[in-house]
Amino acid sequence: MSNQQEPENLAFDNERSLQTLVRTITLSQGEFSLILLRCNYAALRQRMVQRLHQLSPVHIHEITLPASVKTLYTNIREQLGDEQPPALMIFGLESVKDIDTVLTSANQVREEFRKNFPFPILLWVNDSVLQKFIRLATDLESWATIINFENPTDELVNFLQQKSDEIFAGNVTPNPQMCRELETARQDLQNRGEGLEAALKASLEFLLGLNDYLHDEIDSALAHYQQSLGFWQQSNYLERQGILLVNIASAYERQAERNQVENIRYWQEARNYLQQAIEIFEQAQRSDLVAKHITKLGEVLRRLQAWSELQSLVEKSLPLHQNYGTSLQLAKDYGFLAEVALEQSHWNEANQLAGQALQILAEIPNLQSNQFGWYRFILAKSQQGLGQFEAAINSLKVAKAESNHHYNPQLYISILERLRSLSFEQGEYLKAFNIKQEQLQIEQQYGFRAFVGASYLNPQRQAISSTQLQVENPETIAEEIAASGRGQDVKRLRERIGGTEHKLTVIHGQSGVGKSSILQGGLIPALQQEAIGERDALPVLLRVYTDWVGMLGQSLAQAFEEVRGNQLFANLDSSAAILEQLRRNADRNLLTVLMFDQFEEFFFVYPDQGQRRAFYEFLRVCLDIPFVKVILSLREDYLHYLLELDRLFDLSVINNNILDKNIRYYLGNFSPADAMAVVQSLTERSHFYLEPALIDQLVRDLAGELGEVRPIELQIVGTQLQTEKITTLDKYRQFGTKEKLVERFLEEVIHDCGAENEQVARLVLYLLTDENGTRPLKTRAELAADLVAEVDKLDLVLEIFVASRLVLLLPESPADRYQLVHDYLVSFIRQQQGNEILAELAREREQRLQAEEKLKVEQDAKQILVNAQQEAKREIRQGRMRLALSSGLAVCLLLFAGISSLYALNQIQVAKDADDEKQQAENTVTTAQAELQATQEAQIELQKKAQKLEAKKKDAEQKFEAAQKNQQAVDAKFKAAQADLGNVKQQAAELQDKNFVRIQV
Repeated sequence: MSNQQEPENLAFDNERSLQTLVRTITLSQGEFSLILLRCNYAALRQRMVQRLHQLSPVHIHEITLPASVKTLYTNIREQLGDEQPPALMIFGLESVKDIDTVLTSANQVREEFRKNFPFPILLWVNDSVLQKFIRLATDLESWATIINFENPTDELVNFLQQKSDEIFAGNVTPNPQMCRELETARQDLQNRGEGLEAALKASLEFLLGLNDYLHDEIDSALAHYQQSLGFWQQSNYLERQGILLVNIASAYERQAERNQVENIRYWQEARNYLQQAIEIFEQAQRSDLVAKHITKLGEVLRRLQAWSELQSLVEKSLPLHQNYGTSLQLAKDYGFLAEVALEQSHWNEANQLAGQALQILAEIPNLQSNQFGWYRFILAKSQQGLGQFEAAINSLKVAKAESNHHYNPQLYISILERLRSLSFEQGEYLKAFNIKQEQLQIEQQYGFRAFVGASYLNPQRQAISSTQLQVENPETIAEEIAASGRGQDVKRLRERIGGTEHKLTVIHGQSGVGKSSILQGGLIPALQQEAIGERDALPVLLRVYTDWVGMLGQSLAQAFEEVRGNQLFANLDSSAAILEQLRRNADRNLLTVLMFDQFEEFFFVYPDQGQRRAFYEFLRVCLDIPFVKVILSLREDYLHYLLELDRLFDLSVINNNILDKNIRYYLGNFSPADAMAVVQSLTERSHFYLEPALIDQLVRDLAGELGEVRPIELQIVGTQLQTEKITTLDKYRQFGTKEKLVERFLEEVIHDCGAENEQVARLVLYLLTDENGTRPLKTRAELAADLVAEVDKLDLVLEIFVASRLVLLLPESPADRYQLVHDYLVSFIRQQQGNEILAELAREREQRLQAEEKLKVEQDAKQILVNAQQEAKREIRQGRMRLALSSGLAVCLLLFAGISSLYALNQIQVAKDADDEKQQAENTVTTAQAELQATQEAQIELQKKAQKLEAKKKDAEQKFEAAQKNQQAVDAKFKAAQADLGNVKQQAAELQDKNFVRIQV
């Protein structure tokens, strides 16, 4: 080896650098200074730090930056608190995710460093960070002193040899920092003119491939792997050949994950390399390596659905894993066998194997829950096959909760798809629809779907590969926003938030232009990615206002934890507590951005002005708190509702003009050029390639006479293109162009309502149109009036229509109103099975009229019966009164006759008079009976009239019979009265007989 370019004595140079550093720290006491400590190796840095603490007479405080840090200045303040150390040493800058943002923001606030940190700051950097520091933080770097620390050549060679041996042996898991240090060591040796042995070069090629793989540069990784493999094949080093073949297979697996269109080809490549690796490990008699890597081959065979091969492989791997493997590998074997059984429709066997795998996993301590999801999914499929639908749904719910789409979005999507299907089959249509919406959003986030339909856009994500060493899943601006002019809108909104002029921003636009999406999928990730000045942005989104205080408190606490990584223990259950937390945020170098989306909903949740005043007061105070910004987003036709706030409160901070042009931010439709850029970007990302001529024609059709493209319509039509797999202009024209795609969208939404609700869904759509081709506004009551027979299905249909963005819900007082989302849908709906819908509406109206007539007849009959009953009761009461009077008189006369009979012998004339009076009493009784008979006849006549009504209107039969039963009760009472009268007559007769006997005596 040649040492011609190496410094004569690096160890001595490092010691001299330490002496210089100690002197600089000592001389900088009480004032700010920045010292950049350049070192590329963690082990060397650790030795230098230990030596520095031995040499320095000044205590040096240490902090480590988290990888998620966005602002250097803010994080230093946060970690130091009120402490002012004599000197501060900072680690971790090389591991920061967004180093460019951190350095740029640090340069912008360099004066804050000098004003607030009166002590030397020692900042460890490597070559990569130092180069960026010089480029991005030029002003701050001009204040800095740079001190270098380097490794001697022999240490670099030993480092390369040791690490490559450890990685090949599987004793060390490489990470990005290690790979970076290995590449730096190779570069340092090359710069010093040092030559390396062939075996070490081959090892370095492997390590360079690993480094590229970790950074998702797969093509470059494969080139390095193949070059290293060539050397080890020539040297007949079997174990290293096998390790390289396994890593090449991993690279092809990653290609398959990234490219859903050509993934079969990549999975087949991975299978070939893994099979070669297993054969080589067997040739080397390394059963332990076979056991370690054979599971990966099983996973590839599963992806290829090579079920017979998979079963044969598991029969081989199961005994290996029992001897050399882990519990996780054993569980995976049983999972593979369970999937094979599923494919053979052996439901019981699959159920038992999945249960066995889950039991093994349950016995592994501290196992992450996301390890269970795949097995739960298999269990659910077996339960569905066995007809245990409720158990299958429960298993899928558990699988969904245990799975993490960050690591395995395909599995998560599969769980959602089956859960949606089962829920739909069980008639839970609304639940199934909500699951479908979530599925669309996940597919959009991870690039499996180009278009998301009517759902909100979400930030983009990259799946965390199980074979790569990613530890985080950062969100980025949604592709739809980044590819269109909306990227400029996000930039302008962020600038408004970062400036001092705009405390309040009111975003407004028509329904469907993407107001919610630009907040959720654009502005929030933009704020999270990059700090504003020296402050971390803290975006807080609120969309539901039924309990705005509680929801805002929860959202604020959650956002704080995401940005700072610390749990917020404050109890934010009142507006006062939230305001206090906002003031604390300002003291913690946070810029809080409160976003109230779909704010028109607030006015209808709280229709009373007194209820709204509490929020107005809260908003007024927010606008006066430093480093708090507020965004209100609402539909353009509700802007005037904000004037109430102007009228009731003094908003001097915005010049008491909430609708000022400088406060409002208009969001419109896409221009044709922007729409074309969106389509090209989205289809390329998801590998759903559209012919350029098709894109041109599609954008022209969508723009129409207006010359603008509505974002929601672009998403809806794009979704149908992907569903129907239309990729060429010819197929688009054959299918029927844009109009036919919209019609298919309508059919899909109707299908989501369920078969038994389909007719109601079609009727509702028809009722939301008119013969003039417009979209009338209708309340629920107005819609229900034409759907008497099936009004119980209306709420479900309306909820799905509104969530599908097919129908707009316009909250108003006293009743909400519904409207079709766009005029161009009217013609489709009225043409679609128009005669059948009109006939059904006619039947609905006829049924409604019949029901109304039936109800009227029933009410009339009931009223007649009530009147008859009342009349009968009145007559009976009068008859009873007369009967009682006559009976009483008869009794008195008879009693008098009895007394007179005692004097019969001497008073015969008196007896005759008494007999005459008795006769009169009997005549009175007879008259009462006649009156009662007349009453009965009147009652019978009324009854006949009621019976005639019954004969005319058979539909009233059941209620009329009930009335007859009531009449029978009246008759029974009348008969009881007759019985009473008979008793009276009998008593009179008996008295007469007694009187006669006495006379005879």
